[in-house]
Amino acid sequence: MELKANAAKSAKWLLYFVSAVGFYVFIIDNINVRSDVVNRQLLNVESGSKKKRVGGQTGARRPVMHTFFEPVEGGCCGMSQSAHEDLVKAWEDAWQMRGWDTKVLSEADARDHPYFEAFEKKLIQADISEYDRRCFWRWLAMANQEGGGWMSDYDTFPLALTGEMGLELERTLGFKTFGGHVPALIMADKQSWDKLSKLMLQVISPDLDVQMISDMMVLLYLRRNLSEEQMGVSVWKDSLYPGFPYIKGDQESGPKIVCKWTKRYLAAHISHASCHKAFKKNTYPKIEGLRVIDTAEKRAEAARIMYRDFEDNCVQ
Repeated sequence: MELKANAAKSAKWLLYFVSAVGFYVFIIDNINVRSDVVNRQLLNVESGSKKKRVGGQTGARRPVMHTFFEPVEGGCCGMSQSAHEDLVKAWEDAWQMRGWDTKVLSEADARDHPYFEAFEKKLIQADISEYDRRCFWRWLAMANQEGGGWMSDYDTFPLALTGEMGLELERTLGFKTFGGHVPALIMADKQSWDKLSKLMLQVISPDLDVQMISDMMVLLYLRRNLSEEQMGVSVWKDSLYPGFPYIKGDQESGPKIVCKWTKRYLAAHISHASCHKAFKKNTYPKIEGLRVIDTAEKRAEAARIMYRDFEDNCVQ
């Protein structure tokens, strides 16, 4: 009897253990593996896009990714004008390869907006540099686009964000930022672009309580002082990889791309700061004779190397 009781007790505990393991597996399987990167909605969109590709049901329409480029004569920000132009071309090539059309906006697209002169007056009064004034112009240029749309910096390159996913994300109205307060990847309808532009215009002044007056810092100021409802925000995520998605490799072959990172992040933002960090950490794409002073100037070449590695190793 005692043996039977022990056997029954053991079987009971075994059943508990199996149930617990099953529940644990269920939880792990259903956790959003990108909880800090891409929300559940993005996972579902990506899954749906894959199904469409397998089934061959993709439509002919491609979403449009906009960027803004108005040259500063002689270049700026550690880059020559030709280096900026090369980076814009690399940006166009990369987005087109991921299923997007591209459109480069300029000062002319912003000047048509009714807020342009008021913006310029305030920015000049606040002694804002030519480069940072251009960063504000892009908001007006996007607000002038019929229906609004997607915008990214031209140093932001797509990873998980395919054209199909972009079309799905367009269905949700409101202001959607995928770089947090860094306006490196944004999707918004026309009304939302107008609204954010107007809010920025209202707060810009020489004594604004920010580290420096730039569109990034003003967007952060609005985020800290207004509710999402007041700003019209529907998505506020940080879904961009900060720099090149590489780990340090050997001296001969150079850094190695990490495909699991390219699947977790919508895009890679290879900013000036991230390039310097990558050089110091030996995760900057291998370019013979590269010096730290060259990391910004050679971003177009580095971006093309990154994208070739991405296409060759990570895109299925």
